[in-house]
Amino acid sequence: MAAMENNLTGGPRMFATMQADQLNATTGSLANADQQLAGLMNKHGARKFWAAVKSQGLEPEDIDMAARKDQIQVDSNVPEAGVAQIKAHRGKIWEDLRQSRMRDVETALEGLNDDVHSTSADKIRRYWKCEKGINPVTQADLPSVDQLGGMEKFNEMQAKTQAKVKAEQVRKATALGMDFLMEKKQREVADAKVAAFEKRIAEYKKEQAETWKQKKILAEKATEKRQGDAAKAAAVRAKWEDETEAELWDRFSGARARRAHKYSPEGLRAKLEANKAKRMAAFDQATLLEEQLLETLEDRRIACEERLEVRRQEVEERLANQRAASQASFQKRQVVIHAKTTEWVENKLSEHAKFKQHVDDSRDQYEKNLKEKSKSTGDIRKKATDKVNTIKERIRKETGQSNSDLMERHAAADERREILNGMRFKNENDIYTYREMKHHTFGELVNRRNTEIKRRNDAQQQASIYGIAERKAASAAQDIGKMNIRKCRAEISKQSLTLMDKAAEGFLKIQSEPDENKVIATMNAMGFDMPVLPKTDEEEGGEGEKGAF
Repeated sequence: MAAMENNLTGGPRMFATMQADQLNATTGSLANADQQLAGLMNKHGARKFWAAVKSQGLEPEDIDMAARKDQIQVDSNVPEAGVAQIKAHRGKIWEDLRQSRMRDVETALEGLNDDVHSTSADKIRRYWKCEKGINPVTQADLPSVDQLGGMEKFNEMQAKTQAKVKAEQVRKATALGMDFLMEKKQREVADAKVAAFEKRIAEYKKEQAETWKQKKILAEKATEKRQGDAAKAAAVRAKWEDETEAELWDRFSGARARRAHKYSPEGLRAKLEANKAKRMAAFDQATLLEEQLLETLEDRRIACEERLEVRRQEVEERLANQRAASQASFQKRQVVIHAKTTEWVENKLSEHAKFKQHVDDSRDQYEKNLKEKSKSTGDIRKKATDKVNTIKERIRKETGQSNSDLMERHAAADERREILNGMRFKNENDIYTYREMKHHTFGELVNRRNTEIKRRNDAQQQASIYGIAERKAASAAQDIGKMNIRKCRAEISKQSLTLMDKAAEGFLKIQSEPDENKVIATMNAMGFDMPVLPKTDEEEGGEGEKGAF
């Protein structure tokens, strides 16, 4: 089993980047260089390991720490300051990608174990048959029928079935011989019992002769009586049959007459007239019901209008009362409002007079104070005006200087932009660094992942196709095996019937042959050994034979 797990033959075009004869050397070098990879190979076997690698769409160089395609080359136009960072970043990405692939391979190794559908060896063999892309399955891609999954159980079941059929044949033959011997012995015992019975029955018949004679006389009398009763019953039956037949013929004649009348033109016309009369009566009845309904609706409408009129009068009376009460309440409220309004106006006029007097006094006092203040505010106002003008002049100069500085900065920015355009910078990086990061790092990562996913899907679909083809081949082989079993059963049945016919012929000879040696010779000629009947209790105890009657 260990040799099979490390056998690396059988997949000449398994990997597109490696020849079949290079896989052994590659396996050894990878195991020596990577302890993690060596641990997986030691745990699961090299053959299963490479099957898992193929199931994930990987190549040997994809899991190699020192793969040539992972060697980092940077464009010579990239600034020297960024080369080390780019190489370190790209190396970390390639290593993370390899570790991710190793985890995928480890997961795939667990998925290649035995399950209810396929064994681990079948899964590994299918992936080792996979090549580039998805290819049609040929007969050479399938293993022999005995190696297909489920055929061991089927072959075992087929062998058990054939052994069971043969054992059944032997059992039937033995049972047939035993039945014959038992039947022969029972016939011999029965013959002895019959002889004794015939002797006893003769005596019994002689003793019963007179009794039967008397019974015969009574039976003859009873027979005569039964014959008379039978004749009487036959006459009654004949009379009933005649009456029944006459009644049936009357019913047939009446049915013919009614049928002739029913389907005659006069009968159909009468039927149509009756239907028409029935329809007219239904129409008249419907018209009458409609008139009655209209009268009922009209009466209900008049009654409803009367009730509505009474309700309208009641509502008008209630609204009139409400209006009168509301009018009285409104007039009372108006009187109260007028009184309170008059009082409020008088209070307001009094307060306004006081306010006007206060305003007039305040204005006079303000004019007096303003005249006193105007003498000292002239100088203060002049000083404030001069200060404002000075501040405005300073702000104008500062604004002009700021605008000049801004225009200088714009000119310098335009100059720097032209210089950067010449240096081909993008997003504060030079264009060569940007290309290295976008295309040669992340672009290459995406391309590798897409290629890996496509190869993984192709390998898994190809393995599934192999599995389906193997199941179909196993099913076809099982159908052929079942057909062979049916043929075998038919042949065994044929042989059993032939054996039964020969046995029946031999048994007839044995029954008429008293010589024991000739009986044994006949049984041996039929292919059976003479069975030995077990001794009964009567034979062992030596008891005498019991009477059969």
